[in-house]
Amino acid sequence: MQQMMGREGDVVLVNGQVRPRLSAAPGERERWRIVNACPSRYLRLQLEGQQVQLLSRDLGRLPVPEESTGVLLAPGNRVELLVETTEGSAKLVTAPVDRGGMNGMMGEGRMGGNSAGDDEAIELLTFEVSGDRAQTPNPVPAGPALRDLRQEPVAARHTLDFAMGMGGGGAMMDGAGSGENTMMAFTINGREFDAARTDTAVAAGAVQEWTLTNSSPMDHPVHLHVWPMQIIDDGDRNLSEPRWQDVVNVPARGQVKVLIAFEDFPGRTVYHCHILDHEDQGMMGTVEAR
Repeated sequence: MQQMMGREGDVVLVNGQVRPRLSAAPGERERWRIVNACPSRYLRLQLEGQQVQLLSRDLGRLPVPEESTGVLLAPGNRVELLVETTEGSAKLVTAPVDRGGMNGMMGEGRMGGNSAGDDEAIELLTFEVSGDRAQTPNPVPAGPALRDLRQEPVAARHTLDFAMGMGGGGAMMDGAGSGENTMMAFTINGREFDAARTDTAVAAGAVQEWTLTNSSPMDHPVHLHVWPMQIIDDGDRNLSEPRWQDVVNVPARGQVKVLIAFEDFPGRTVYHCHILDHEDQGMMGTVEAR
């Protein structure tokens, strides 16, 4: 059951340590480069008592740093934060994130014992700011303008549906009320991963629009190797400025549209759910640019 949900474990490490302690002088500007390397756990990071700005997301600098009171990272997401230090003691914590559950597929209630959203916040590290005040740092220089593929022609469109259902080679579970063992399949467009099969063929150098749909009751963070994705439709999120990511969260029973420029690297690679238990159980496909 935990494998189907995506195992989170009980301990979150920061650079291999449990709740490390960092220190700084007041008035400094620090650059924190963070990757969510957890196999399944989403992180909603908060550093109360400090001034925090979002400098970059996944693959590159934002043109202007954004004020931030918290940042959400799905497994595989990366951010860079600017921390303007204020005297005192602060804790970096991850708040609970509800990423869905197995209810709606196999009876009532969440299954797996580690579904997020019903846990308490987890302390990740302690940040101690004390001592003589540092000199005021120079203003942060502006980053380059982000490319906007919405201004470029779209050569083709594809839909990828991330789904869960009965009858595959995935994790074992008890059939609802039957007492029998059946298998749960994690699929993309109804198929489990086959390394010998090419699932999606694209023209090298072209821009394509992909619709990522999720017909399952839990979120799936989607990662495409090699090529980043520009999100162009994600519910009511403001996308007036280009938003580039290389891991895109597709919410339960929802969809996200992205644009991809298949440039620079012809060849064959994969896309998959970045909850590693889901990938291991079949939620991965192949793409070839030629």
